[in-house]
Amino acid sequence: MKALTFFLFIFLFSIAVVTGHAQSSKYLLMEFIKMKPGVTDTSAVMKYARERVNIQEQKFKSVVWSSVWQVANPAHNKNQYDYITATVFRNFNDWLAEYKNSDSKGVFYSLTKGRMDSASIHKSDSFDIIYTPISEVVTEAGALNKQPQLLLVKYVKATPGKERPYEQLETADWLPIHQDLIKKKFETAHNFNRLIYPEAGSDYNYSNFTFFADEAMFDKQDDIDFDPYMRSNQSAFINAATLNKEVFAELLKLVAVVKIDE
Repeated sequence: MKALTFFLFIFLFSIAVVTGHAQSSKYLLMEFIKMKPGVTDTSAVMKYARERVNIQEQKFKSVVWSSVWQVANPAHNKNQYDYITATVFRNFNDWLAEYKNSDSKGVFYSLTKGRMDSASIHKSDSFDIIYTPISEVVTEAGALNKQPQLLLVKYVKATPGKERPYEQLETADWLPIHQDLIKKKFETAHNFNRLIYPEAGSDYNYSNFTFFADEAMFDKQDDIDFDPYMRSNQSAFINAATLNKEVFAELLKLVAVVKIDE
């Protein structure tokens, strides 16, 4: 009986730990937007972003921050998209499930309701949303309440079979470096994210977001002295080359902050 009670306690404790982790996780939704030919007015994009966040807040009140970014050099991505909206949620709710499970017929499976629902897929005469990846925010450093003007996004592919060591590299080795760079005002904030949708077929499975207050801060990157970091933790630099490969990187300029928690 004591053994049964002990194992039951361990089982319930494990569930509590997993549940607690799930509740504390944040999720990043990116919406890649392509303006239709001849359209230069972005008011429709801004209206969509604000209405979407307002509706979501009324239903779930889980938006941490949401902002609209313009691609600094569209030719770099072969003009596939012009803007990106980035929204971080406190939990994985039906709003995100709509994106994750949507198909060409506008039908999705609700994770929490356990049934099929019709999705209100957005349609516009001004723009198309061409891609909506969802990631889990693994680590965060710094704060966004001062509205950084630039965002450098690096899309990364972990070496197959080395995903866990790569995450440990980012969370144990590189997170303290980013925290120090933020303290020294070389960065404003940094997020490390794990792609969860689409689960297959993507050419990357992680992303690094580095925020900068302005162009002056961004231009200071060449002034960073990495020697002290290398002397204190060589593995952070040696293992980086073997555990991951940078697939693509691009610079984004802030258009507007839709919502941010103070």
